Amino acid sequence: MITRRHLLATMPLTAAIAFGGPAAPAHAQDFPPRQITIVVPFPAGGVTDQLARGIGQHLAENLKVTVIVDNKPGGSAQIAAAAVKQAPADGSTILIGDIGAFALNQSLYAKLSYDVQKDFVPLARLALAPSLLVVPASSPFNSMADLVNAARTRPVNFASQSNGSGGHLFVEMLSKQGNLKLNHIPYRGSAPALNDLVGGQVEAFFDPVITSGPFVKDGKLKALAFGGDERSALFPQVPTLKEAGWGGTNLVAWFAMVVRAGTPPDVTQRLSAEVVKAARTPELVKRLTDQGLVVAPLTAAEFRPFLDAEIARWGKVIRDASIKLE
Repeated sequence: MITRRHLLATMPLTAAIAFGGPAAPAHAQDFPPRQITIVVPFPAGGVTDQLARGIGQHLAENLKVTVIVDNKPGGSAQIAAAAVKQAPADGSTILIGDIGAFALNQSLYAKLSYDVQKDFVPLARLALAPSLLVVPASSPFNSMADLVNAARTRPVNFASQSNGSGGHLFVEMLSKQGNLKLNHIPYRGSAPALNDLVGGQVEAFFDPVITSGPFVKDGKLKALAFGGDERSALFPQVPTLKEAGWGGTNLVAWFAMVVRAGTPPDVTQRLSAEVVKAARTPELVKRLTDQGLVVAPLTAAEFRPFLDAEIARWGKVIRDASIKLE
């Protein structure tokens, strides 16, 4: 006699889904699924997309499954988040994002369509993205002290990637901590801001090494300080903000993965272990490190308190600066 279970096991995936009856809850013994989709809230080619494809490649190899990277840009990560919120809670759909999507948006937007702590379950932190404080090559500022001294006597035009971005928050923190005159000028991303900085239209910018570093190496910009806890191996001559006396303004972006709330804990733990394993692959570590990222994976259990602390930390900064976005 052919049982229903045997029939389902021999049917194509789409037919099995249509066979009727609600799906049983996912468990670790059902993992991995035949396909894993990593949803990226940014266009292809960016840092988050590169991370998704690097992790995805190793997940595919290690788990023997098909991994698809699905770019859903727009809405400050809300479009991508909505897609993952509506996906099955079985570990087959992952949302990858950055500090903005997971820690800043919650306080920046009055009507955000998702709640990171309620709608998703932490899966893994992947990497850190320290930033450089950069100025034009022709700038009279040759140190953090030079910039600070100038900003105490006159407004210094300070670029950011956009309103509510990490660069914007750095300007607000620096201004408040030092009682400085900083004129915030938002752009639409790092590229146009860096181009105007090179041209001298703005005076300073705090931007991830992965995008600002090449301009420093080419001599088009000068780096005054580094936002990481320790000096960058790529720019060992550049002091950290802490060394320059501004440790309280440290800003290090990060990238992470989450899954839909309701995903069974055993599935989350198994997938988390596989993601962390993929992130630690020597070839991927070298590729990301060469670009200025710091590969620093955290498991689901380790990532949760980090995420909660980051949401609280930046929420206070955003409230104190009275920043609100529509």
